[in-house]
Amino acid sequence: MMYHEALTACIKINGNILREHGETVYLPFGSEFSVYLKNLDTQRMMLIDVLIDGKSTTDNQKLVLTPSQSIDLERFIKNGNLTQGNRFKFIERNATVEAHRGVGAEDGLVQIKFQKEQRIYN
Repeated sequence: MMYHEALTACIKINGNILREHGETVYLPFGSEFSVYLKNLDTQRMMLIDVLIDGKSTTDNQKLVLTPSQSIDLERFIKNGNLTQGNRFKFIERNATVEAHRGVGAEDGLVQIKFQKEQRIYN
């Protein structure tokens, strides 16, 4: 489980959290996975975006997590719908996949970008 500035994130397969090796998580080829996020802070996490292979999974709409709220994101969000997009699947790169998708520097990477809500004090 990764933790940064009160945002916890982990990769899950079949509901089980995968262990990290440093900052790396190893997934078996062909496995469907989810990205679990939880806000452990007392303020909202704003503008959360999860990128897989360099592509936004949120249809360029940012997620917001209130304090103690969590989400288990298991597919690409399409038109704001959490149930219709393609599920996350770790695929082996081969000639057919390369011909269809190309080869990218961010292939195989899961990135989470976020910022906290700014507090204004009077």
